[in-house]
Amino acid sequence: MKVVVVGAAGQVGRNLVRLAVERGDTVAATYKARRPAADLVPLELLDKTDAAACDRVLERLRPDVVIDTGAMHNVDYCETHREEANAVNRDGTRFLAESSRRLGARFVFISTDFVFDGAGPTPYVETETPHPQSVYAESKLAGELATLATDPDNLVVRPSVIYSWLDTRERAESSSGKGLNFGTWLAEEVARGRPVRIINDQVASPTLASDLAGAILALVDRRCRGTFHTAGSTAMDRHSFSVQLVSRLGLDASLVHPVATAELNQKAPRPAVSSLASGRLSAETGYRMMDLPKALDRFAADFRADPGTSVLHSPAGA
Repeated sequence: MKVVVVGAAGQVGRNLVRLAVERGDTVAATYKARRPAADLVPLELLDKTDAAACDRVLERLRPDVVIDTGAMHNVDYCETHREEANAVNRDGTRFLAESSRRLGARFVFISTDFVFDGAGPTPYVETETPHPQSVYAESKLAGELATLATDPDNLVVRPSVIYSWLDTRERAESSSGKGLNFGTWLAEEVARGRPVRIINDQVASPTLASDLAGAILALVDRRCRGTFHTAGSTAMDRHSFSVQLVSRLGLDASLVHPVATAELNQKAPRPAVSSLASGRLSAETGYRMMDLPKALDRFAADFRADPGTSVLHSPAGA
């Protein structure tokens, strides 16, 4: 299978590239502002908001499947940059979906649990009606609608609080100022002995990036269509999740302090509960999302395998 991963510099894109290569797919990848540090596959510069560039790049690569991980993820940045968020998450997604359709390629879009408002019965299943509360969530829902309107055989996946250990040799900052994913930022701050404040009144389904990549490829292999939830199988509030993560690394969990959402004065509203049920995924593919203990074991293994983490415990890294 010929796979193109859009946004290969991000945590999901990197994991998709690695997993697809390991299993023998022919893989190419694109990037925009951040060139991936490890050139595992052919790389193409692509701004997904340029419709002609989407046509040109995909025509050259001729994929069977296009997986779009390229997005504007900074929720508060999006709240004050509506046009930019829509240009990337809505319009750019549509351009890629249309280019894929013209080439006969299937298109996969990665959305978010934030399309829900937290007021409905949880964990959310795919048949629940979305009700986005922020500009970011609205733009991602618009990307979902564009994906499926372009071709009903396309695929939309919804994870929740994606995290991974980002190797210290692959660090870069995004155009919206969001550099490290939540898990990496948290582990690094606590490893350096810095106290952190983590909200204790937002419940989600933390999703390891490599697990998400496995779920996406399982859905592609089975030629699934429509919308699927692909989130970790353990729902909990972010503070409790954070305590478990740093404890699994052998770090000082007392540095993780609970805080209410209202105290942070964030620009964009977030759902209080956005946990997702991924039963449809397992029913149609046999792929089961990891529970938290297994996912944290994987995170810890990646953390310890990174030679750069040694500096976090040294005086120079303090």
